[in-house]
Amino acid sequence: MVTATRLVGRVKFDDALLKQDLKVLSELPLLREQYDEFGSGTWINHSLWNRTGEWTDTQYSDYDHPAIRTQAGAATPYLSKIIEECFDIEHLRMARVRNLVDGLVIPHTDFLELSEEKDRYIRILIPLETCIDSYHTEENFGVFRMRKGDIWILESTLPHGALNLTSDNRRILSLDFQYADILNPHYSLIFKDPSIRDESIRPALVSRTKLEAEDLQDYLELLSTSFNDKDDAEHILVKLSKVHLRFESPVSDIYKNLTEVAKMTRRQDLVEHCEKMQRFYIGSRLMNERFPLRRGIY
Repeated sequence: MVTATRLVGRVKFDDALLKQDLKVLSELPLLREQYDEFGSGTWINHSLWNRTGEWTDTQYSDYDHPAIRTQAGAATPYLSKIIEECFDIEHLRMARVRNLVDGLVIPHTDFLELSEEKDRYIRILIPLETCIDSYHTEENFGVFRMRKGDIWILESTLPHGALNLTSDNRRILSLDFQYADILNPHYSLIFKDPSIRDESIRPALVSRTKLEAEDLQDYLELLSTSFNDKDDAEHILVKLSKVHLRFESPVSDIYKNLTEVAKMTRRQDLVEHCEKMQRFYIGSRLMNERFPLRRGIY
């Protein structure tokens, strides 16, 4: 199954009930995020359904039974109702609400550390609360905005990322499905309620312009003047991600340019650090492998 990134439908929310559930999530204690190296700035994840049923369990892993509703899922009955009535919970493996505020989801590829065939996984994203200056990007699809209620299938085995340039909430319901028991599954299997499927909805694509080679070179040289130690790599990665929003280039070019900046410093340790970042985020990594980054510099 090849599941290209696409907009496949829309959920019409009851705003009053949705706000009640989002208020509950806002009042939960903050946990250390299992995947905090994938976020810069404020990035908060709440597990509603997962492998163990424990809301403190934020790790995604292979398993062969339906996801279990967590305490956070039980405390957000409207969101759980949407999940149960609209989607295939038999093959649901994780449901999370992910909030990005004034921050970056570092460009990465998902499922690198999992053992199963990658074409058996489907991830969808549904914005619950969004803002005008928040964006998503995917290697082949480009840069786009997700509007409230949109149902996006994300080709998460390709490099992708997200940016929220504001201090407003950008909360998204992320649902992961696994179809290890079905040969050549079609993504339409995720829908329990077919009425919410509508592929005629036009996506909100972001128009970008060409970045001339000499302009890029000048900017990379400027960035190299502030690249003094490994901690600076994340700060430069954020700046390169912002450039990616406005100028045509695939997501993976962000790492190519980051390494080029490191080479301009003539510091082999910085070059090796950036090459390790590229491998970890979009190349290959092991289960429970970590890549510690300095926090809160967005």
